[in-house]
Amino acid sequence: MAAQTVPPPAPAPIPDPVLPPRSEVGVTGWLHANLFSAWYNTVLTLVFGLIILLALGFGLNWVFNTAEWTVVVELGGRFIIGQYNTEAACPGQNCFWRPQVALLLVMALLGMAWGMSGNRVARVMALVSAGGTAALALLPYSMETMGLDVRLLLVANLPALALGWALARYTSLGTGARIAMLGVAVFLITLLLLRGLPGVPGLRPVSVIYWGGLMLNLVLAVGGITLSLPIGIALALGRRSSLPVVKVLCVTFIEVFRGVPLITLLFMSQVLVPLAFPENFPLNSLLRAGIVITLFSAAYMAENIRGGLQALHSGQEEAARALGLPGWETTLLISLPQAIRNVIPAIVGQFIGLFKDTSLVYIIGMLDIVEIGRVFVQGNAEYRANAKEVFVFVALVFWVFTYGMSYISQRIEEHLGVGRR
Repeated sequence: MAAQTVPPPAPAPIPDPVLPPRSEVGVTGWLHANLFSAWYNTVLTLVFGLIILLALGFGLNWVFNTAEWTVVVELGGRFIIGQYNTEAACPGQNCFWRPQVALLLVMALLGMAWGMSGNRVARVMALVSAGGTAALALLPYSMETMGLDVRLLLVANLPALALGWALARYTSLGTGARIAMLGVAVFLITLLLLRGLPGVPGLRPVSVIYWGGLMLNLVLAVGGITLSLPIGIALALGRRSSLPVVKVLCVTFIEVFRGVPLITLLFMSQVLVPLAFPENFPLNSLLRAGIVITLFSAAYMAENIRGGLQALHSGQEEAARALGLPGWETTLLISLPQAIRNVIPAIVGQFIGLFKDTSLVYIIGMLDIVEIGRVFVQGNAEYRANAKEVFVFVALVFWVFTYGMSYISQRIEEHLGVGRR
């Protein structure tokens, strides 16, 4: 008889997975781990939660019920361009279209940046900028205050953004180097439009004493940010130079500008900056302020870059020398890119500080967005009780720009892997 085969034993049943308790997962788990993990954390959570609720209650009640925002509406475009479009600044002409056209160029540039990169940060920044400026056309101003031409130029920011996106996607302009060069060109064209050209119809020169509002802050900030970074890099490299004269000059420059308050330097700019130029050289308060703010920021930028260079391991330079790279290639291609990558938070922090420091130009008689609000409130007795509304609005404007810069910095850090090995 053939031997009977014994069937294999049935596999043991797989036990059901043991799920974690509900108090450790989801929203309940997060609340337990972060807010109610111990009795003292529970007490702190309740106390600070009560304080936050009271602050929100009083704050929202003031914003929606108590505050009188008519002063912000009354100031209107003066918050943006100051006295640029007044009769004294531009007699016999309507100069409001010139900053509007400059804004269209900026929107096209943002569209190109979005079309080139395609990432979420560029898309959000472009859409928010274009949509926000286009929404200004819907403000309930009378046609005498904001004419149809102004409203159409504001709405045109949306097609300008779309045009820039299409140029970057479907033409050869969609490269980083070309967009950077176009950015410099747009900035120079903006200055030309705002300043004007004598003898050109529609471009009557407008003195910089009439420039003001947010436009003045942005012009100074963009110019200072663009120039302070390369100047700061040069100063940082000069401070590390083996040439004694170069090193002493860079150290002296950095320590002098870091050791003197910006307000003092702005005062001194009225006397000292003209000494560096010929007597017939046309210097105005805007140019002086731009020079001082740029050099002041460059001194701090130099120390940020130097810190990034010192943080690099010496093996980087040794490996470059072993490959036969000359010193300048080692610095430009190996050391400097890594140093800048490592100090992106410090660099962006310096840019944010520079943007906020542009409000100090009121010291030399320029009406930035903060000074425009202060002068208007003090000069109109019926609005003196609404100073809080003015400065809360100004603070919100500064916060929007500074938070935008911080947000972009965080996304760049994530993309480059800063802080990760």
